[in-house]
Amino acid sequence: MKVFRFGVFRHLLALLNDKFLFVMKNFFLQGLAFAVLWSSGAVAVKFGIRSADPLILAAMRFMFTGVLFAPFYMLNPQTRFIPGGTEWKQVLIYGALNTTVTLGAFSVAQKYVSAGISSLFIAVTPLFILFASTLFLGRKMIRTEVGGMLIAFMGIAAASFGSTVQGHIHPLGILLLIIYVLAYTSSAIYFAKIKSTLTTGVFNVWQVFIGGVMLIPVAMLFKQVHVIRVDSWLVGSLLYMAVALSFVANRLWLNMINVDSVKAANWLYLVPVLGYIYGHFLLGEPIGLWGVAGTMLVLAGQLLSRSKSAKIL
Repeated sequence: MKVFRFGVFRHLLALLNDKFLFVMKNFFLQGLAFAVLWSSGAVAVKFGIRSADPLILAAMRFMFTGVLFAPFYMLNPQTRFIPGGTEWKQVLIYGALNTTVTLGAFSVAQKYVSAGISSLFIAVTPLFILFASTLFLGRKMIRTEVGGMLIAFMGIAAASFGSTVQGHIHPLGILLLIIYVLAYTSSAIYFAKIKSTLTTGVFNVWQVFIGGVMLIPVAMLFKQVHVIRVDSWLVGSLLYMAVALSFVANRLWLNMINVDSVKAANWLYLVPVLGYIYGHFLLGEPIGLWGVAGTMLVLAGQLLSRSKSAKIL
């Protein structure tokens, strides 16, 4: 019976691995999976902050991700786990940009701006990545990409309008969101340029762990180091964010920006829209006519930006 159970378990793991590899070879499926997972992050954080401050929760999430998944690569004889030479510098810089600065700035900004304004800044990130790719990577802009992005941007603006009317906006919050956008853009461009020799999985494990460690001083600076209680909300939130977001979604993101940073950024447009849907069904947050109209525009922009019949600008 034990042999039978072990065989079934091994077969299940092999099947899941095959499915994961299939997704990793298909850019569309990678983008869709990334958007579905990444957009659930706000809900997961809201569940977790019932038991801990936002920044210390984030730091624990990233360090836990590194500790949880490191053994899978350390015990694999075909995978080199320890970075060497300039690889340490690459992991440190990317972890600081993508994890520490991006998440730290965005988390603290939530004290000063509305969720709608935050979604709007998420939406402009692909435009920043597009222009940065043109400046630093020599990538040519395609008309349908630009047109699709602008349509999707208008969709996010429309969806955010209803939630920002009553929102209180502080200049510090806007500054933090600008830092968030610049850090996220810089991390995408940086990773696209370095072409790390580490596998994507190993690189991701190291960068999230180091980024989490560097987030602790930020949490101390903003006095967000309190764990109120260790309960199911905290444990469940950490597990979900560590596995689904920090490991799977981050790995998908790294794979996509390795192929095309601009096309990868296009999927960020769906994140706020799906976030509205998650918030409605899981947290009871309302979705108005502006949200519906914005969703339709975002989907139209996605379809246009993926059109292959386009001219290079």
